Amino acid sequence: MTTVFGVHAQTPQGNTGLNLQSVIKVRGGTSVHVARGSAGEDAPDRLGTDFALYEDPAGHKPLCAVAPTGPEGVLTVTAPDGAVLGVLRPPTRQGGGRTRYEMELPDGTRLVGRRGTVGAWLLYVVVSPLALLYNAASLVGGYGIDWHLPTRTAWRSSGGFGPAPLKFYGITDKYKLRAAGLDPRLAYAQAVVHFWSA
Repeated sequence: MTTVFGVHAQTPQGNTGLNLQSVIKVRGGTSVHVARGSAGEDAPDRLGTDFALYEDPAGHKPLCAVAPTGPEGVLTVTAPDGAVLGVLRPPTRQGGGRTRYEMELPDGTRLVGRRGTVGAWLLYVVVSPLALLYNAASLVGGYGIDWHLPTRTAWRSSGGFGPAPLKFYGITDKYKLRAAGLDPRLAYAQAVVHFWSA
């Protein structure tokens, strides 16, 4: 089963007490609403707050909560019943400017995503002369420069080949969840961290 979804900035809602920040639009499914919480002042997470996912914009149907645990900004994703769905590590910069995202499943499996996959960089190298011409023409026409580095991200287990359980396609700004073993709520939480840190 494949689930396709996108994370978008939320327009302010006057009819709810929630601090809605984003909405996850699931193709063929119900939208998921993202509300920031109010982590304590000494919370070490890099996003500056915790957040929760809800089935409804009023916040009556919680899906999961994401809160910092530990000194390194690690985020724990928990279900409404308190079961741990997984752990998200804070995004880190690697050599070459690539950002690394990591999530750990309850069974100990680690999925690592790096912004800009090898295939996306190869395509970028091939297409960059055309993009340069396009940007030169846009600059002459008064439209400005529209140049972006590859942002496609694929979360895989170490040494994993085959279809990635979770992928982000930078051109369309869509996420694709392909694994039955990956809880959609954990995938949504990772997508929010990815979206907010971009």
